[in-house]
Amino acid sequence: MLVKMKRFLVLLLIFFVLPSVSAEEIYRLDFQGEQYNLIYSQKSSEHNGYFNGYFKQGEDINSWTDMIAVHHFPNVFSPIETAHNFKEYLAQLRCPCAISEDEENNRSMIDCLVIDSEELPIVLEFNVFKYEKHPECGTIAFQYVKKYSVDNVLQVEKVKKDFEKYRPRIIKQVLKYEMPELVKVDIGEIKLNDLP
Repeated sequence: MLVKMKRFLVLLLIFFVLPSVSAEEIYRLDFQGEQYNLIYSQKSSEHNGYFNGYFKQGEDINSWTDMIAVHHFPNVFSPIETAHNFKEYLAQLRCPCAISEDEENNRSMIDCLVIDSEELPIVLEFNVFKYEKHPECGTIAFQYVKKYSVDNVLQVEKVKKDFEKYRPRIIKQVLKYEMPELVKVDIGEIKLNDLP
Protein backbone atom coordinates (compact mmCIF):
# COMPACT_ATOMS: atom_id res chain seq x y z
CA MET A 1 0.00 0.00 0.00
CA LEU A 2 2.84 2.38 0.89
CA VAL A 3 4.57 1.69 -2.47
CA LYS A 4 1.35 2.43 -4.36
CA MET A 5 0.92 5.65 -2.40
CA LYS A 6 4.50 6.74 -3.23
CA ARG A 7 3.94 6.01 -6.92
CA PHE A 8 0.71 7.99 -6.83
CA LEU A 9 2.48 10.96 -5.20
CA VAL A 10 5.31 10.84 -7.77
CA LEU A 11 2.80 10.77 -10.65
CA LEU A 12 0.85 13.61 -9.05
CA LEU A 13 4.04 15.64 -8.67
CA ILE A 14 5.03 15.03 -12.31
CA PHE A 15 1.54 15.92 -13.52
CA PHE A 16 1.31 19.24 -11.67
CA VAL A 17 4.91 20.45 -11.35
CA LEU A 18 6.35 19.71 -14.80
CA PRO A 19 3.72 21.65 -16.76
CA SER A 20 4.38 24.77 -14.67
CA VAL A 21 8.11 24.52 -15.42
CA SER A 22 7.53 24.30 -19.17
CA ALA A 23 4.98 27.13 -19.02
CA GLU A 24 7.56 29.34 -17.32
CA GLU A 25 10.16 28.45 -19.93
CA ILE A 26 8.01 29.66 -22.83
CA TYR A 27 7.75 33.10 -21.23
CA ARG A 28 11.52 33.45 -21.02
CA LEU A 29 14.25 32.77 -23.58
CA ASP A 30 18.01 32.71 -23.21
CA PHE A 31 19.94 33.97 -26.21
CA GLN A 32 23.64 34.95 -26.36
CA GLY A 33 23.86 34.50 -22.59
CA GLU A 34 21.07 37.00 -21.87
CA GLN A 35 17.51 36.44 -20.71
CA TYR A 36 14.59 37.78 -22.73
CA ASN A 37 11.06 38.01 -21.32
CA LEU A 38 7.82 37.70 -23.28
CA ILE A 39 6.34 41.20 -23.14
CA TYR A 40 3.96 41.09 -26.10
CA SER A 41 1.73 38.45 -27.66
CA GLN A 42 -0.84 39.23 -30.30
CA LYS A 43 -2.75 37.39 -33.03
CA SER A 44 -2.29 39.09 -36.39
CA SER A 45 -5.44 40.06 -38.25
CA GLU A 46 -3.34 40.11 -41.45
CA HIS A 47 -2.09 36.50 -41.49
CA ASN A 48 -4.05 34.89 -38.61
CA GLY A 49 -0.89 33.80 -36.78
CA TYR A 50 0.62 34.87 -33.49
CA PHE A 51 3.46 37.32 -32.88
CA ASN A 52 5.45 36.94 -29.65
CA GLY A 53 7.86 39.74 -28.66
CA TYR A 54 10.65 39.10 -26.12
CA PHE A 55 12.74 41.87 -24.56
CA LYS A 56 15.68 42.07 -22.17
CA GLN A 57 15.10 42.88 -18.50
CA GLY A 58 14.29 46.59 -18.10
CA GLU A 59 13.36 47.01 -21.77
CA ASP A 60 9.93 47.02 -23.40
CA ILE A 61 8.10 47.68 -26.67
CA ASN A 62 8.83 51.40 -26.59
CA SER A 63 12.42 51.33 -25.34
CA TRP A 64 14.66 48.46 -26.36
CA THR A 65 18.10 47.69 -27.77
CA ASP A 66 17.64 43.97 -28.52
CA MET A 67 14.48 42.05 -29.30
CA ILE A 68 13.54 38.50 -30.13
CA ALA A 69 10.28 37.71 -31.89
CA VAL A 70 8.51 34.54 -32.94
CA HIS A 71 6.10 34.86 -35.89
CA HIS A 72 3.63 32.21 -37.01
CA PHE A 73 2.21 32.17 -40.53
CA PRO A 74 -0.31 29.30 -40.40
CA ASN A 75 -1.36 29.63 -44.05
CA VAL A 76 2.14 29.95 -45.54
CA PHE A 77 3.65 26.57 -46.34
CA SER A 78 7.07 27.38 -47.80
CA PRO A 79 9.68 28.91 -45.47
CA ILE A 80 11.94 29.53 -48.49
CA GLU A 81 9.22 31.33 -50.44
CA THR A 82 8.38 33.38 -47.33
CA ALA A 83 11.96 34.64 -47.12
CA HIS A 84 11.98 35.54 -50.83
CA ASN A 85 8.69 37.44 -50.48
CA PHE A 86 10.12 39.37 -47.54
CA LYS A 87 13.29 40.13 -49.53
CA GLU A 88 11.14 41.64 -52.32
CA TYR A 89 9.36 43.80 -49.75
CA LEU A 90 12.71 44.97 -48.32
CA ALA A 91 13.93 45.82 -51.83
CA GLN A 92 10.99 48.22 -52.20
CA LEU A 93 12.14 49.93 -48.98
CA ARG A 94 15.76 49.95 -50.26
CA CYS A 95 17.00 47.93 -47.30
CA PRO A 96 20.20 45.96 -47.88
CA CYS A 97 19.65 42.26 -47.24
CA ALA A 98 21.05 38.79 -47.84
CA ILE A 99 19.21 35.49 -48.09
CA SER A 100 20.29 31.87 -47.67
CA GLU A 101 18.36 28.67 -48.30
CA ASP A 102 18.53 25.13 -47.03
CA GLU A 103 16.24 23.22 -49.39
CA GLU A 104 17.04 19.86 -47.81
CA ASN A 105 15.64 21.02 -44.42
CA ASN A 106 13.08 23.42 -45.92
CA ARG A 107 14.58 26.34 -44.02
CA SER A 108 15.70 29.83 -45.01
CA MET A 109 17.34 32.84 -43.43
CA ILE A 110 17.36 36.50 -44.28
CA ASP A 111 19.29 39.29 -42.65
CA CYS A 112 18.78 42.96 -43.34
CA LEU A 113 19.54 46.45 -42.17
CA VAL A 114 16.52 48.72 -41.76
CA ILE A 115 17.19 52.47 -41.60
CA ASP A 116 14.43 54.77 -40.39
CA SER A 117 15.61 57.97 -42.10
CA GLU A 118 18.06 59.37 -44.63
CA GLU A 119 19.21 62.19 -42.34
CA LEU A 120 20.87 62.09 -38.92
CA PRO A 121 19.82 61.28 -36.27
CA ILE A 122 18.77 57.82 -37.44
CA VAL A 123 17.88 54.43 -36.02
CA LEU A 124 19.43 51.34 -37.59
CA GLU A 125 17.92 47.92 -36.97
CA PHE A 126 19.89 44.81 -37.83
CA ASN A 127 17.42 41.95 -38.33
CA VAL A 128 18.00 38.23 -38.74
CA PHE A 129 15.06 35.96 -39.57
CA LYS A 130 15.10 32.16 -39.62
CA TYR A 131 12.07 30.53 -41.30
CA GLU A 132 11.10 26.88 -40.75
CA LYS A 133 8.07 24.65 -41.14
CA HIS A 134 5.82 24.86 -38.09
CA PRO A 135 5.24 21.39 -36.60
CA GLU A 136 1.44 21.81 -36.77
CA CYS A 137 0.86 24.01 -39.82
CA GLY A 138 2.40 26.72 -41.94
CA THR A 139 5.68 28.52 -41.31
CA ILE A 140 7.27 29.83 -38.13
CA ALA A 141 10.00 32.45 -37.94
CA PHE A 142 12.55 33.34 -35.28
CA GLN A 143 13.66 36.98 -35.47
CA TYR A 144 16.54 38.69 -33.69
CA VAL A 145 16.85 42.48 -33.87
CA LYS A 146 19.61 44.76 -32.61
CA LYS A 147 18.86 48.48 -32.62
CA TYR A 148 21.41 51.27 -32.92
CA SER A 149 20.61 54.96 -32.39
CA VAL A 150 23.03 57.15 -34.33
CA ASP A 151 23.39 60.92 -33.88
CA ASN A 152 26.54 61.76 -35.86
CA VAL A 153 28.88 60.56 -38.62
CA LEU A 154 31.47 59.16 -36.17
CA GLN A 155 28.80 56.92 -34.65
CA VAL A 156 27.81 55.72 -38.14
CA GLU A 157 31.39 54.58 -38.77
CA LYS A 158 31.56 52.84 -35.37
CA VAL A 159 28.27 51.03 -36.01
CA LYS A 160 29.53 49.90 -39.45
CA LYS A 161 32.70 48.41 -37.92
CA ASP A 162 30.77 46.74 -35.08
CA PHE A 163 28.22 45.45 -37.56
CA GLU A 164 30.86 43.84 -39.80
CA LYS A 165 32.25 41.89 -36.82
CA TYR A 166 28.88 41.15 -35.27
CA ARG A 167 26.92 40.00 -38.34
CA PRO A 168 28.60 36.60 -39.06
CA ARG A 169 28.50 35.61 -35.38
CA ILE A 170 24.84 36.46 -34.85
CA ILE A 171 23.79 34.70 -38.06
CA LYS A 172 25.48 31.50 -36.84
CA GLN A 173 23.81 31.81 -33.44
CA VAL A 174 20.35 32.34 -34.94
CA LEU A 175 20.88 29.42 -37.33
CA LYS A 176 21.64 26.95 -34.53
CA TYR A 177 19.10 28.37 -32.04
CA GLU A 178 16.23 25.95 -31.49
CA MET A 179 12.89 27.41 -32.50
CA PRO A 180 11.03 28.52 -29.36
CA GLU A 181 7.56 27.26 -28.63
CA LEU A 182 4.87 29.60 -29.95
CA VAL A 183 2.80 31.27 -27.24
CA LYS A 184 -0.77 31.24 -28.52
CA VAL A 185 -2.35 33.95 -26.41
CA ASP A 186 -3.83 37.20 -27.64
CA ILE A 187 -3.09 39.49 -24.71
CA GLY A 188 -1.19 42.45 -26.12
CA GLU A 189 1.41 43.86 -23.77
CA ILE A 190 2.31 41.70 -20.78
CA LYS A 191 3.60 43.23 -17.57
CA LEU A 192 6.63 41.46 -16.06
CA ASN A 193 4.86 40.82 -12.77
CA ASP A 194 2.04 39.08 -14.69
CA LEU A 195 4.45 36.34 -15.80
CA PRO A 196 4.35 33.00 -13.97
